[in-house]
Amino acid sequence: MVKTTSGVVVLNASMEPLGIVPLHRALIFLIRERATIVDAVPGRIVRSAEAEFPMPRVVQFREMVRVPYRYGTVPWSRAGLLRRDDHECGYCGRHATTVDHVMPRSRGGRDEWMNTVAACARCNNVKADRTPEEAGMKLRFTPREVTRRDTMILAMAQTGADLVSLGLA
Repeated sequence: MVKTTSGVVVLNASMEPLGIVPLHRALIFLIRERATIVDAVPGRIVRSAEAEFPMPRVVQFREMVRVPYRYGTVPWSRAGLLRRDDHECGYCGRHATTVDHVMPRSRGGRDEWMNTVAACARCNNVKADRTPEEAGMKLRFTPREVTRRDTMILAMAQTGADLVSLGLA
């Protein structure tokens, strides 16, 4: 299934992902000849008053664009944690709806990427106010921080772009 309404991936001249823009913004880049189409939706055409282009999924700037930011860590959130773990329990793999603190909050554990995992209600209740070792439970994976690059790559994948062929995945 090809999604075209979610935007167009924009790459720097070095193929570094810069972000996702609405279709009309990508068309402006193309009309002004600031960018070229790297990947397009097969068989779809977009017409403007100035030109006609294949429906772009990925465009690349012709010249380097200075990026004033780096890919830092995304602030922790419950929704972000559930997305990071794909709504799978960190202990048993079933559907997760709750957040578990590896080091319980009552013992100084905080709401941080490295101290939290998604958990099903059953595992969260079994573990309760203990560490996984004390509860005799084993984590299926090591918690990791979520970066802005992670969220950008996920958003790009939702545009339908072939990230593997672009060398981004």
